[in-house]
Amino acid sequence: MVHVSTDYVFDGQAPLGSDGRPRAYVESDPTGPRSAYGRTKLEGEEQVRAASPKHTIARTAWLYGVDGKNFVETMLRLAGERDAVQVVTDQQGSPTWSGHLAPALLGLIERGVYGLVHLTGAGWVSWNGFAKEIFRQAEVECRVQDATSEQMARPAPRPAWSALDSEREDVLPMPPWQDGLAGYMAARNGMMRQ
Repeated sequence: MVHVSTDYVFDGQAPLGSDGRPRAYVESDPTGPRSAYGRTKLEGEEQVRAASPKHTIARTAWLYGVDGKNFVETMLRLAGERDAVQVVTDQQGSPTWSGHLAPALLGLIERGVYGLVHLTGAGWVSWNGFAKEIFRQAEVECRVQDATSEQMARPAPRPAWSALDSEREDVLPMPPWQDGLAGYMAARNGMMRQ
């Protein structure tokens, strides 16, 4: 059984590395969801653990793919409508392209990797920095203005810190999030030409 879970199971407070700087959450970090969504996803993880000893729970974050609405498509649409967008600087995470996540999940199944794993694009960035990279890779002229989460209040608050990384030696690292974005752009452009 493979169950896909989320960064929302954490409290959004950045854990600190031995150097005193923020680091990504790893599998052994304590959870502490702060929303109903995070609590129910954590309950789902617990149900999966109880249901089967041969389970894999794969936490991912900031997921986007070529089908449906996502942050990348929203930014590209807005860039076509205006000269500037406001995007939050105080939320950090690990953007993850579904085109990298899907084969990583299959790899876990093929290699018989069980238990809890984190699978996201390597590294982390703010939503603001992600928007800037989207426009850079798309070669689109649109200014990205700084905003705070308070200014851009959402119905379901996102964790301020949701960078994920794996501490497990049997989990193959995923490509950097920038490579995921490049793969997405190529796949998107291929679909638009069809």
